[in-house]
Amino acid sequence: MGFFYYIKSIALSEDLSIDHHNVHTAEDFYMAADRSYSQNAYNCWIAACLYLFTLLFSGHQFYMNSRSSLSM
Repeated sequence: MGFFYYIKSIALSEDLSIDHHNVHTAEDFYMAADRSYSQNAYNCWIAACLYLFTLLFSGHQFYMNSRSSLSM
């Protein structure tokens, strides 16, 4: 999903956090949208890395637990 925020997919425009009260011109809106797309992309990449780390850690724990139960 981070990739789609990175390429600024229009389908994800509803999830942007743009403060509409501070946007007065079209240029302000485009700058706010670009910042929001970038921030959401970074957040998705960070979440994906955390999920990957959790998967690797769980796999390691599963391997270590199955290895110790075989020796008994």
